[in-house]
Amino acid sequence: MQNITGQPVVGDNLYGRGYELKALWERLERGEHVLLLAPRRVGKTSLMLELRRQPSPTWHVIYIDVEGARDAADLFADILAQLASHPTYQRRIENIPGWQAAKDILSAVANFSAKAHVGDLKVEFASAMRTDWQRRADQILARLVATKAEGRLLIIIDELPLLVSRLLDNGLRRDAELLLSKLRQWRQAPDLRSSVATLAGGSIGLESVVQRAGLSGLINDLVPFQLKSWSRSTAQQFLNEIGRGSGFPLDDSTAEQVLDLLYDPVPFHLQIFFQALRHECHGNPASLTPKLVESCFEQRLAEAGGTAHLDHYATRLETALDKRERGAALAILSRLSQLGPPPECVPVTELQQLMAGREDVFLRTLRILDADGYIRRDGDCVSFRSNLLRRWWQKHHAESAS
Repeated sequence: MQNITGQPVVGDNLYGRGYELKALWERLERGEHVLLLAPRRVGKTSLMLELRRQPSPTWHVIYIDVEGARDAADLFADILAQLASHPTYQRRIENIPGWQAAKDILSAVANFSAKAHVGDLKVEFASAMRTDWQRRADQILARLVATKAEGRLLIIIDELPLLVSRLLDNGLRRDAELLLSKLRQWRQAPDLRSSVATLAGGSIGLESVVQRAGLSGLINDLVPFQLKSWSRSTAQQFLNEIGRGSGFPLDDSTAEQVLDLLYDPVPFHLQIFFQALRHECHGNPASLTPKLVESCFEQRLAEAGGTAHLDHYATRLETALDKRERGAALAILSRLSQLGPPPECVPVTELQQLMAGREDVFLRTLRILDADGYIRRDGDCVSFRSNLLRRWWQKHHAESAS
């Protein structure tokens, strides 16, 4: 196992997710369509890619990443490109009635490598679909219905909330509604219920995005599946294994200190902490001291060096929340960052005083921050979920929000 930071991991490098993989396949086998709920950096994309890498028997899997997509045409063009390059579905897709453009594109790129094939298809299909993507999506659906392929198809759509939010932010609410309606139509098609399943997710909550636009009814058939941080015991085992494998073992007291400082064992945060410690000691574990571990946490992770890894927690508020909700979120997070390390917390009623006269905005924002992994609610008490995020927020955002 390697300590890979910054990129999704699969296979032996995907640690501690055996239960989640099994549980997801069980739900998909039951015919459920899944909404994967997960804060950033807990391994959502890695889990999705592992589903594709090692599918359950009788399943075929295609993975669509729409983080950079502009509109619905890009999404369905990507689906079509993946199907057109898949040996099980290619011939059926080639026979889409009345769509000579698809046949011409497929013929033009027939001699390309598989990787270039998919990318080129996606670009060309998007151009061909942009003027009438809904009819083209219906044609793809019709071909899937007509396809009598052995096995079942899982369509994974990563970062769907970002695409929907982008449409809404650009004033294209109707386009967002049409996209979500078309995806729901695919999920609800009677002839596909036993042959096609959908798994969608993203680094911001789809539920909060569609709720803001009054479109929640278009995703209420998706079954939520929560992907959380590792348990403390799993995190401890990870540190033990990655330490032995890299020749930089951490003794028990150092591992405990690392976990205490982070509080919430987000896999990526553990990976970058371990990497920072190893770098600071030049690979010599004998150099580790409690003071060095704390200094590494404060100066390398929570200071400017950690900005690249943690900035998204601030920028995603711009994406997921409207102006009033962003103001509420900044006020809440600023107050919580002034507390000591979690589990130190404040009552909801104290936070609510920050938003006097705007209780509806406050309660909605609190739910979003909880669902998206910023905060933790323990009964009536609220704190940061991650001590690393609390400390980083305190240093970089608390003053500007006050």
